[in-house]
Amino acid sequence: MTSSLDEAILRVLPTERDATAWLSTPEVRRRLEERGHRVGYTKKVQRHLSALEADSRVVSTINGRELLWQRKPWLHGLQEGVSGLMSASEAVAFHILQRFAGNKLPTAVTRDIDPLFKAAEARLSQEKADSRMYRAWADKIDSVDGAFTLIRPKLRPEIFQTVATATFFERELLVQYRPAYKGEQSAEPKTKTLWPLALVESAGVMYMVAQDPNRAPRPEKGETEWMRTLYRLDRIRSATESGASFTYPEDFKLRKYIETQQAFDFLPEPPVCLELAFEGTAGNQLRESPMSKDQQIDTLPDGRMKVSGTVTPSLKLRWWLRALGAGVEILAPQDLRDEFAEDYRKLAKRYGEGSAQ
Repeated sequence: MTSSLDEAILRVLPTERDATAWLSTPEVRRRLEERGHRVGYTKKVQRHLSALEADSRVVSTINGRELLWQRKPWLHGLQEGVSGLMSASEAVAFHILQRFAGNKLPTAVTRDIDPLFKAAEARLSQEKADSRMYRAWADKIDSVDGAFTLIRPKLRPEIFQTVATATFFERELLVQYRPAYKGEQSAEPKTKTLWPLALVESAGVMYMVAQDPNRAPRPEKGETEWMRTLYRLDRIRSATESGASFTYPEDFKLRKYIETQQAFDFLPEPPVCLELAFEGTAGNQLRESPMSKDQQIDTLPDGRMKVSGTVTPSLKLRWWLRALGAGVEILAPQDLRDEFAEDYRKLAKRYGEGSAQ
């Protein structure tokens, strides 16, 4: 049975057709490490290579005192010539994958499928009868943010690759993180030990969902589950692997975490019944995109549209309501109505006549 390390070795080994047709065992190990595979020591790679040779998947030769390796060309189609075998549908699929997700994949993945990305480009560039429509598809789709677009914070590539590789291989990280509320400080942040569980992009910003293995639940304080926290990757000052692996927690499911914890709504509060009154067409979007599963739409005596439903108050909810301006009135809950009323009183005073300097 071929292990994941065996597959990685076969990916990095050249064939007789390549410019560099042979690799030494230390060079094989170096290329594996570049892709994020932790092999520990060269003799381990040597054992796997010998087993693959016994299985007739690789061949070896001796150059002086050095043993060199080469794989048999059964995987050659992945390295070159695959564009001739790739259909136009497959080519456009790999092209779109590279465009929209290529920068979100760990090196262990991108290094292995890079030949497929290149083959997709070659296939779409060919003057075949079906190429034009498939080649044009990439220029017919795109993605834009639904809100006003800000300049996204710069993400250091080495930080992303370290975090992505550790997440992919389920390895422990040592992280120095500076939260936004602490601002810029001269002292270096303390180093945290974290288990990276997932990566999520929200509004153009990349987050890591991580678990602190040193903060176990405390049943005496009503804590029955491990706490998982968001870390913005652009705020990470340094990230290195500790050298240890971790057992991925069975109770963590990313989709469930996003939907139930609503961490990406920012500062979520207990659910409430939200009642809104909309002027004119301001609330028409809710007829097609409800704000909650139990949403109800009614008409008020003054003709305005009333929408009610159970929601989780958060910063994102407030941002949405403020974006609607005078087109919406919060009817309930009373504390949220009072909060907005106080904000608008301050705004009215700030923008009142004679207030400009």
